[in-house]
Formats: sequence, structure tokens, C-alpha cells
Amino acid sequence: METFLLEAWETVREGGVVMLALVALSFLLYRSAFGTLSFVKGFSVSKIADNFDKGLSFIDREIAISQMKREFGELVSRQVAFIGMLAAAAPLLGLLGTVIGMLNTFESLSQRMQETTAQVSSGVRFALVTTQAGLIVAIPAIFIIQWIRREAKIRQQELVTAEFSLMRERKEGKV
Repeated sequence: METFLLEAWETVREGGVVMLALVALSFLLYRSAFGTLSFVKGFSVSKIADNFDKGLSFIDREIAISQMKREFGELVSRQVAFIGMLAAAAPLLGLLGTVIGMLNTFESLSQRMQETTAQVSSGVRFALVTTQAGLIVAIPAIFIIQWIRREAKIRQQELVTAEFSLMRERKEGKV
């Protein structure tokens, strides 16, 4: 484990400021993604409906469920958009690292022809490390976003079912 951590730190160090930005972005991205996923998976229509005041009319309960459905959808939509924006930024930061690494490589080639191998490999390594890190951050995030959307759709459907159930009860005269 210690060797892995040392190698990871060396990779971050080689990637420079771009790599530090990617590390910060990945923490924010995955904290937001797993927090949102936890919220969506923990959202229970039946538990919320059980907590309604028994003195509420059917119409008041319908309104409450309809409002809950709208607010839930808006919240999840905003969070998914935020997570998506962070996921899209990761490969762009990796690309920035690629550009910086290649610029450093060409700069070293133009200044010192005798040290070309060491200088070129250093610049190319910087470019590849940051590109790889950007993709490692972004690709799993895309799958997590789809997971969140799928879970949110299930919860939205539960809300619609609860809403229709209340309407049916009201229509059947169980008021």
C-alpha cells in the first residue's frame, strides 16, 4: 500500500499544477455524485406519504405529492447538471496538461539539442500522465451520472404512482 501511495504521489508531482487541479476536481465530482446517488436511492415515497398528517384532505395530499415530485425532479436535475459539468471538465484539464507537456517538450528541443532524450521523455510523460488522469476521473463519472438518472427515474415513477393512487381514491369517493 505504501508503494502505491508513493507512486501515486510521484504521478501527481509529475503532473504539476494541472494534476493538483484534477485531484481537487475529482474529490468534488465524486463527493457530489455519491452524495446525490445516496439521496436519490434513499428517497422513499412511501415513508414520506406515511408521515402526511392524517387530517389532510386528498387534494392537499395530491398537491403535496405533486410539489414533492416537481422539487425532487428539479433538485436531481440541477445536481446531475453540476456533476456532468465537472465530469466534462476533467478531460479538458487532462488536455491542458497534454498541451503544456508538449510545449515543454518542444521548448527543450529548441534550447538544448544534446539533452533531447531526457527532456523529451519528461515533457511527453507530463502530457500523458495528465491526459490519463483526466480520463480516469471523467469516464467513471459518466456511468455514475447514468446510475443517478436511472434511480431518479424510478423515484419519479413512484411519485407519479402515488399521485395517481390519491386521485383514484378521491374519484372513487374515499374522501
